[in-house]
Amino acid sequence: MKDKPLILVVDDQYQNIELLEAYLVPQGYEIVKASSGEEALEKLVHNQVDLVLLDIMMPKMSGLEVLEKIRVNEKTKAIPVVMVTALKETEDKLKALEAGCDDFISKPFDKIELLARVKSILKISYYIKQLDEKNKFKEVVDKISDGIAVCGPDYLIKDSNAAILKYLNITDPENVNLVETLFTNYSVSISKEALMDLAIAHKTFNVVRQKSETEEALYLAANSDLIKNSSGELLSIVFILRDVTVERVEEFLKQDTLTLISHKLRTPLGVISGKTSLLQDGSYGALNEEQKKAIDTVSKQSALLVSIVEELLGFTIAGGHSHKA
Repeated sequence: MKDKPLILVVDDQYQNIELLEAYLVPQGYEIVKASSGEEALEKLVHNQVDLVLLDIMMPKMSGLEVLEKIRVNEKTKAIPVVMVTALKETEDKLKALEAGCDDFISKPFDKIELLARVKSILKISYYIKQLDEKNKFKEVVDKISDGIAVCGPDYLIKDSNAAILKYLNITDPENVNLVETLFTNYSVSISKEALMDLAIAHKTFNVVRQKSETEEALYLAANSDLIKNSSGELLSIVFILRDVTVERVEEFLKQDTLTLISHKLRTPLGVISGKTSLLQDGSYGALNEEQKKAIDTVSKQSALLVSIVEELLGFTIAGGHSHKA
């Protein structure tokens, strides 16, 4: 709640506005005044009003008409409105309730009742706004593909989005210790002690779920950050887990392919080199000068081919490791 909640007081009788101002200002409220429905709507456009005290009986535009306009306007429809009236008839109150008023205050004003109603309605309005903002934020966060969890210093989940609950197979996050969940059900690239080391504010690690009969493999790139206040006291620990399964599987496939290519190329080249050496040292009989020259040429070209293949494979593998990082 703001330090000074702003209250719009609407009444065609100025003495009533002065009385409400005398009651409310000493209690820490800020007042905006309007003597007609038209002026009230104008003040709502230019001020961030927290509460409207609206006289129901006014000339030209009645309080009910003003209330209806407040409720149909997207920018003002959530502002709490208290109808101020001397009328006791149930019919008028029903009309006001149907139009969307939040409460009633009767004339002549009872100071204690007035202040109690205002305080109560502002508090309720504040909590509703907070809940609404939290729900809006939750809706946005739940659409993010990265898993996000906010934990307390005890690593119990305080808040989380849908993605992280899905990644970690958590159906109900209440009283769930995130660190215990990770190390019980997954392979983690750092030790539990290292992850829980509060001397290091930011940590990066990997979380892996191996493929099983019931689940596909899951590879998560994770990081955690400590959130502290200005005094250095630990408030929360934020975990972010990103699904990198597709990238990791592609990398593994590339490495498997390179290993296969390496084997398929090196094996015949090794045979060629070996047989050439045997021919050169006379293991298969004496060679004439022309045959020696031919074998030497084959040997040199074979060695050149081996060098080219090794360089090519080395470059490709290095490129693959670079991509992985």
